[in-house]
Amino acid sequence: MTRDQLVRMENDVVRALVRALEMAHPHLEGHSERVATYAVAIGCELGLSKPTLRLLRIAGALHDIGMLALPTPLLTRANPTPEEWEQIRSHPTLSVQLLRRIHRFKDALVWVECHHERWDGRGYPFGWREEQIPLPARILAVAEAFDGMRTPMPYRDALSEQEALELIQQGAAMQFDPRVVKALLKVQPVIQPVGRE
Repeated sequence: MTRDQLVRMENDVVRALVRALEMAHPHLEGHSERVATYAVAIGCELGLSKPTLRLLRIAGALHDIGMLALPTPLLTRANPTPEEWEQIRSHPTLSVQLLRRIHRFKDALVWVECHHERWDGRGYPFGWREEQIPLPARILAVAEAFDGMRTPMPYRDALSEQEALELIQQGAAMQFDPRVVKALLKVQPVIQPVGRE
């Protein structure tokens, strides 16, 4: 099999998994693609290598794939109970359980698993902080938070670009790596809007 054929097959697998997630949870339509796009743009700004950017695109597209194992009502509830919140917080680990069967994605698994870690150490699943969190995972955290704020949910309206950017900036050095936030602010005018209007 040629390299081009392998890349095409890899892309087909990613697209099929993303489509399965969107069919199971229609409120997530477009989210994976936008997170991947934002993450790669931020990664380019931070000078990541081409192989790392390729894996970052895959991790961005598949970061929430574990949500396939969760029921839609759970993911669209405004005020989940503590037990429900624990289920929701399991999705990065569920994503890794699913993706570890695809050998070509193995180097991206820790990024997927850590995309809800926080700069201040109050994230999950491990409670890692600052540089303990791999840079690609820190990038995914910012990319996902930005798109999450910009996406309407059944229980709340979408924020404007400006509101979302202000919240991301407020989260710098607490929730987010300040360097990654700075990179988002530089690339955001170029990448917005992705798949929205």
